[in-house]
Amino acid sequence: MRPDNYIQKLIENLKITASAELDAKVHSAVDGALAEKKRIESAYKPTIWRIIMKSPFTKLAAAAVIVAAVLAGIHFFGGAGVKPCFSWDCIVRPIMDARTAELDIIVGDENNSPVIHDMIMGSKIRRTMEGVEGSVSIIDLASLQILTLETGSKKATYIDLKGLPPMPNYMDQLKGVIKMLQSSPGFVVDELGRQDIDGQSLYGFRAKHPQAEIVIYVDTQTALPVRIEQEGGQMKAICKNIRFDVPMDESLFSMDAPEGYKVEQQELDLLGSTEEDFIEGLRMQAEIVYDGMFPDDVSVEYYVKQVPMLIEKFDRTKLTDEQKKEIGSKLDKGLMFIRFFKGEGKWHYAGKGVKFGDADTAIFWYRPAGSQTYHVIYGDLSIEDVDEQDLPQPVAEQPALK
Repeated sequence: MRPDNYIQKLIENLKITASAELDAKVHSAVDGALAEKKRIESAYKPTIWRIIMKSPFTKLAAAAVIVAAVLAGIHFFGGAGVKPCFSWDCIVRPIMDARTAELDIIVGDENNSPVIHDMIMGSKIRRTMEGVEGSVSIIDLASLQILTLETGSKKATYIDLKGLPPMPNYMDQLKGVIKMLQSSPGFVVDELGRQDIDGQSLYGFRAKHPQAEIVIYVDTQTALPVRIEQEGGQMKAICKNIRFDVPMDESLFSMDAPEGYKVEQQELDLLGSTEEDFIEGLRMQAEIVYDGMFPDDVSVEYYVKQVPMLIEKFDRTKLTDEQKKEIGSKLDKGLMFIRFFKGEGKWHYAGKGVKFGDADTAIFWYRPAGSQTYHVIYGDLSIEDVDEQDLPQPVAEQPALK
């Protein structure tokens, strides 16, 4: 049932008289109940992410995951509509028209992953992360640079995103994605109907063609997008609590370090990871993290879920902060090989339950770009070139990042 029909049916069944006063009372009661629910939940929410982000190792690891999310096509805008219209053309129009936006991003499991809060103006993003107090990052997609400010220690860190091509701003990129979807011969839109999500009455649309899919939920009263779900490669992301054309001061996006801050420079090579980096990451995970076993999974989502365990593990070691940073950097490089996979789009991981050093068991295989054969990595981290018909099992379809 479409939202307008659904609302009309409810009105017909009501035994009370609608009025502006009644409407105000209902909205006030609902808002109060939701606010109280949020207060109670936040009072008991675990503070694990506050603990995690105090570690030199996990701060570096989390930074890589966050930046990967930004650069993986999670680029959403919205804009104000005049009259509710529940068609695909209408619901994407605000996305095409917005000048600024404010939203929350969740990478991976919605119940267990930290919330990333973004303010967006053109090609710049002002980013904070749930549980990380006193820290804010300004991301400039035009210059491919990040400025991270830590107010407590008064430290400003510039991170150059080495190895990336020039990137369009959020609006231009998303416009291009929507136009590409709509012009595809296989493009279809399915209506998902009315759903209650996070205490909101929403109406869903799934837009897809053979190579992409986006789910957009709109408010049943305004038809404005409030939640967008997208999967890209190994990563699932949810954008929610979207607000459109929010007034923003340009100074909030300044890339100049405040006076009195100690300035540091770093490089983060997201796309320069190699097969050697991936293998080294596997070795370090087996030797240092998983007690001689390989991880169950190598995806970004799995890595994020393991961060609490990682911080506990590293806290028990006698490693210095510099050693932790070095290990974290190597693990990140291995992670980026998978996240920004540049092979032929097909790979398979079978390391779950395999002991490090098992030379007879294949744990990973893929076909490098331009190669006629596959690279097979074994439990002792040796590599062999193998024809497709001789692979341990069929290769799982995993789309390469575009």
